[in-house]
Amino acid sequence: MSEEIEFGLTIMAVGMITVFSILSFVVLGGKTMILLINKFATNIEETTPPQEENQSISNKKIAILSSAVSVVILGKGKIKNIEKL
Repeated sequence: MSEEIEFGLTIMAVGMITVFSILSFVVLGGKTMILLINKFATNIEETTPPQEENQSISNKKIAILSSAVSVVILGKGKIKNIEKL
């Protein structure tokens, strides 16, 4: 082989090893950070939104939801329960 091809292959190998090494450090650092944060971070309490007094869904909205579901699933299913979140 000529010296130019050998030099090109050497530069390519060094570049690939460098990229692989840096990406390995990023992945290992990310995994380590996730483990440390999960181990030492305090638990954040979930807050529930304030409950509205009127939890009922209007009949018009129920009809719209039922027809939309019927069209999407081609009449092969039915709605058993609707909950307002």
